[in-house]
This record gives sequence, structure tokens and C-alpha cells, in this order.
Amino acid sequence: MNKKFNQKFLVRQGIVAALYAVLTLAFPNLAYGPLQFRASEAMTLLAFFNPEYIWGLTLGCFIANIFSPYILDIIVGTFASFIAVYFMSKCKNIFVASIIPAIANILIGVQIYFVTKGEAAFFLTTGQIMLSEIIIVTIIGVPLFKLLTKNKEFVNILDLDKRGLV
Repeated sequence: MNKKFNQKFLVRQGIVAALYAVLTLAFPNLAYGPLQFRASEAMTLLAFFNPEYIWGLTLGCFIANIFSPYILDIIVGTFASFIAVYFMSKCKNIFVASIIPAIANILIGVQIYFVTKGEAAFFLTTGQIMLSEIIIVTIIGVPLFKLLTKNKEFVNILDLDKRGLV
């Protein structure tokens, strides 16, 4: 790996991780718990266009989850995000990719169920989290990225045509 590429990679991942964490922490009441609307989750679509973003997104989620009221979120939430962005990076269809975070976040429903010792209704909690993921990633994120990827400069700066999907 040449030095220039390595520096670009590290800078991109650092910026993505910081943006993910800041967007999550900016609205903490919406970011943690049984009802979640993390605006930062729309960023997971970056991994669909370029698998290198798996690392920055996972790191950003880890940093954001340090501030979660659920200590397990640091491990379980970060793992769920990693699974989501990894499989999103393997998809050929943006709509299919956009549903993957909702499926991966079943793990968060399980986590909340165990942390609250069953006080939270599993299916209700999991359904709420899955619905919020679909709203943020599919309903908001997909049209946003379709618009943004029409801008060639945006695509070039973020290297979003890595897989030839733009």
C-alpha cells in the first residue's frame, strides 16, 4: 500500500468515524434505547458504494456507543453495525442494502430485552428499532445518496464509485 493511499484511507475513515459519532451524540435522546432515530445511520450507505467505509462507520459507532446508557451497546451495537455495513458492502442493490441495518439491529432488541431483564417487550422494541432503521436508511438515506451521487465531485472526493455502482 503506498503512503498517499494509506493517508487518504486514514483521513477518510477518521472523518467518517467522527461524523458518525457527532451526528449520534448531537441527538442523544433519539440515539439510544428502545426508540432510536440515529441520523448517522444514513451514513451506513457509504459502505454500499465503497467497502473501505466499513472501518470508519464501525469505529464511529463504537465511539458513539461509549456514551450509551447500556454498556453492552459498546460491543453488541458496534457488532450489529459492523455486520450491517459488511453485508451492505456485498449488495448490488441499494434498496436491499438499505434494509440490512434493520435486520442486523435485531441484536439491539435482544440486548435491550436482556439488559432490562425482560421489562421491554422484545417484539415491540425490536420492531421500533427496525422501523427507525428503515425510516433513516431506506426512506431518507437512499434518496439522499441518489441525489448526492449525481454530483461527480462528491463521488470523487469520497471515492464512491469503487464498486462501479454510481
